[in-house]
Amino acid sequence: MDGAGLSDRERRALSAIEAQLKGDRSLDRRLRSAHRRHHAVAACLLGALTVALLVAASVTVSQPLIWAFAATWIVTVFTALPLLSQWIRRRWQRRDRTVSHEAR
Repeated sequence: MDGAGLSDRERRALSAIEAQLKGDRSLDRRLRSAHRRHHAVAACLLGALTVALLVAASVTVSQPLIWAFAATWIVTVFTALPLLSQWIRRRWQRRDRTVSHEAR
């Protein structure tokens, strides 16, 4: 082996590891929830900044603060909207499952 590639044994071992990782549902769930968690934290921080800018802009009636509020409001909405739609979708799926179990 020249060091540039993997041997047959190493390729088989790597393929087996990849197959196990692809089949691990808990790992997949954990990775997906971490992504949502980061978006949720970002949306909460943006929401707090938006509220602070709203209060500051309404008290001072400063043109730059009003524009800063408008910009952060738009970013906050676009950040929170996918999270809200995922939450609603999960709620509907859960509701559909409970309705189908009760119908039996």
